[in-house]
Amino acid sequence: MLFGAVLALAAPATAGETASSSVTLKTTGSTAPLHGVVKSKNPSCIANRKVKVLSVSPQRGLIDFADNRTNGKGKWVFSSELQGAAVVQAKVTGQKIAGVTCRPALSPAKPLR
Repeated sequence: MLFGAVLALAAPATAGETASSSVTLKTTGSTAPLHGVVKSKNPSCIANRKVKVLSVSPQRGLIDFADNRTNGKGKWVFSSELQGAAVVQAKVTGQKIAGVTCRPALSPAKPLR
């Protein structure tokens, strides 16, 4: 009976947890690649997160339908054509990973130089 109680106490505290996320966007000029980092206080919300790059101006919308995923340290790179975008923004989608609900996030909008 004591063994069962010990197992119950050892259950992960993250089960059912919701964790905030943030995403950065860096531009390297007037064309790709764009890159950034996804951050979270919960390590489960960093690796393999889907990042999308959005055109904010001249017209709002998704630039490319490719899935750009973060590496183990949260870094991501977008190297597709930007299709005339003048101002862009990165978005990390919400995702449930290992019982943790990782919230979506948007970077500040950045002009392409």
